[in-house]
Amino acid sequence: MAIAGTGTEFVSMVAEEIVSGIDHAVEYWLGRIEQELADASLTTLEQVHATQRILREYKEVTGKSQIICASA
Repeated sequence: MAIAGTGTEFVSMVAEEIVSGIDHAVEYWLGRIEQELADASLTTLEQVHATQRILREYKEVTGKSQIICASA
């Protein structure tokens, strides 16, 4: 019984670490986008271009050529 409990605790601990890493990554990328959109010194077009640059960088870093859009 102790082994099963320990295994479950280990899986939970690993899952929490994975969730924490995902949350950190999402906050990083969304924070970068938010920072550009909140920059009052940029025109709307410059904000769009800055956001596009961040998306290109994300695709390069992750190796993804497409981003799957969530349905509304």
